[in-house]
Amino acid sequence: MEKLVNELIQKVGLSPELAQKATSVVLDYVNNNLPDALKGKAEGLLNGNFDMQSLLGNSEGGGDSIIDKVKGMFN
Repeated sequence: MEKLVNELIQKVGLSPELAQKATSVVLDYVNNNLPDALKGKAEGLLNGNFDMQSLLGNSEGGGDSIIDKVKGMFN
């Protein structure tokens, strides 16, 4: 998340305090709108710590993958 904070400081011109607050708002928003299988993983994703297989799901099991479930998250 530090990278996101730094980008908000550099690219948007936010103060470090406001960049941290904005990052927290984004993290809360994402966590509140993720499917249950991904809840609580947003911070790890923002930090670059994730397992692609767990995010994509196993297509052999049928049903929707995680990616299918998140498609409408920001609508």
